[in-house]
Amino acid sequence: MIDPQTTILFRVRGLSLAIDKYAKHSSPLFQKQPMSKLQGIAAGFLFQHRDQEVYQRDLEAALGVSKSTVSGLVKRMEKNGVIVTAPGADVRYKRLLLTKESIRQMTVVDAAAQKMEADLKVGISDADLATFFNVLEQIKKNTE
Repeated sequence: MIDPQTTILFRVRGLSLAIDKYAKHSSPLFQKQPMSKLQGIAAGFLFQHRDQEVYQRDLEAALGVSKSTVSGLVKRMEKNGVIVTAPGADVRYKRLLLTKESIRQMTVVDAAAQKMEADLKVGISDADLATFFNVLEQIKKNTE
């Protein structure tokens, strides 16, 4: 019989649920989700790279999802007023840009996320954190 305490699948799922619960209780920003988690992650990526030209293919690579998933995501985000598209340096592709309101909101969200990240790292050494990330990466590779 599988022991949930020593099984990666159960422990990672439990950690994910605990972090979701923590996020919702630590900041009112994360209690109501005006957009899906994937949209939030995409908006975060665009916010972090707002001084660069970002295209749909960049989101595909960053999020690790298919072209069709990102295509639908971009359409929903445009429809919801989160992003706009504009011609890029390569006119064959559209640049993805956060709206001014989205940039304002993401500035607040980013500050809250940075605080939560710092809180989650309390008591964890840099060496332990590096090991943790290495282990997570190996688990991810093992799924491929």
